[in-house]
Amino acid sequence: MMISIRARLTIWYVAVLALVIVGFSASLLVLEKRISRSQFDDELTTLATAVSTSMRGELLRGTGIAAAARKTRQDFNVPNRTIAILDGDGQPVAARWRGFRAENMPARAARLQTATVMQDAVPWRVRIEREETPEGSFVVFVAASEYLRIHEQHLLERMVLLVTPAALIFSAIVCWWAASRALRPVREMSGQAERITLESLDARLSGGDGNDEIGQLRRAFNHLLDRIAAGVATQRQFMADASHELRTPVSAARTAADVTLSQPHRDEDEYRDALAIVLAQTRRLGRLVDDMFVLARADAAGYPLLLKTCFIDEVLEECAGAARVLASAKGVALETSIQEQVVAQADDALVRQLAMNLLENALKHTPEGGRVRLSLRAAGRCAEIAVSDTGGGIPPSERERIFERFVRLDAARSNTDGAGLGLPIARWIAESHQGTITLDESGPSGSTFVARLPLTRSNPASTDAAASRPRATYARRVSSSKPTVASDAT
Repeated sequence: MMISIRARLTIWYVAVLALVIVGFSASLLVLEKRISRSQFDDELTTLATAVSTSMRGELLRGTGIAAAARKTRQDFNVPNRTIAILDGDGQPVAARWRGFRAENMPARAARLQTATVMQDAVPWRVRIEREETPEGSFVVFVAASEYLRIHEQHLLERMVLLVTPAALIFSAIVCWWAASRALRPVREMSGQAERITLESLDARLSGGDGNDEIGQLRRAFNHLLDRIAAGVATQRQFMADASHELRTPVSAARTAADVTLSQPHRDEDEYRDALAIVLAQTRRLGRLVDDMFVLARADAAGYPLLLKTCFIDEVLEECAGAARVLASAKGVALETSIQEQVVAQADDALVRQLAMNLLENALKHTPEGGRVRLSLRAAGRCAEIAVSDTGGGIPPSERERIFERFVRLDAARSNTDGAGLGLPIARWIAESHQGTITLDESGPSGSTFVARLPLTRSNPASTDAAASRPRATYARRVSSSKPTVASDAT
């Protein structure tokens, strides 16, 4: 059975308040009983001392015990208080009994004694003081019924028994009302949240913007909706862009096949041309699907990194060897400046893909006769991989946008067939290695992308094992390694 927060708050509040009230009431009753008994005894003691003092004074005047007792009895006429003066043998000489019976007096009493005597089921509190004087000994006996005191205690107990439930009921009502009022914004937000769907992600929870816990909850939920809306918008844009990018090669391949098959017979050259078109478009389609698969796995945190000791300089030399083929075909010069024995804990396949994405991006946007430069150096605790070109540069307003998926700048669309996934993949690879990738320079004379990856060690003198490792020749690396090539970024 589910109990609402309002009911739980009320139950806890009433339970704690009941414990407090019961504890306080019990302590109050016990304390009142002790205090009233102490005050009652003090009154009897004071009265007995006064009677004894008066008796001593009368005896000093030379009167006998009987005369002194009668004179003292006349002087002390206190309502509801029994006062008796007894001789040394315990026989009453003068007394005002006020309802107390002499036979109920204690048979043998100490010199000073305070006790309780039951008479007709009513407790009486008695005080006995035995005095020894030169004129003779006497006993002062003072008593009073505790009926009124006990009756007052019973009245207080009944009042507590009546007031406590009433106070708890009143407190429960107040707590229920206060909890309902405090939780009303939560119920309103719950209703608003229930009405939010994928088609209304622009809606936000309303109800003020206070600094209390409800306001903090509302702001946190609205921020969550902002992130969800941004994620859904990105996903929808990704799907739209992906559909557009996938449609182009599919349409081109289908058109080539339809045109070729529209005639019953064609020459071998025509069939070869059609198959070449289909092959080129399916290759482009395959690369696009692979890149999309990489990004999808990265978004789902399902792309494991195979971290191991990676000689970044060797990986970049392999990438440079592969890129020289592309640069030569386009008439672009590729220069390298690679520091040796730069070592990091990294996934060499992903580092290779990062470098190839940057190199392909630079080659795509560098005109014939231009220059692309690949460099590697150890800077502090990072390995800096820099790729610069002599292309047309990137406007300042687009320097962050180029790292978004499927973004291709207008100036580049005419001479590239990439899908705009290369740079996003490169940034993901750098960030997955706790590194960064930035556009450090961009202008009319070209652009420079710099990827920074954390180093394991970079000092050649401190890497004896790395230095003694035989390094493969360039031709061997190029012939035995096939770097992963991703789609273009822009």
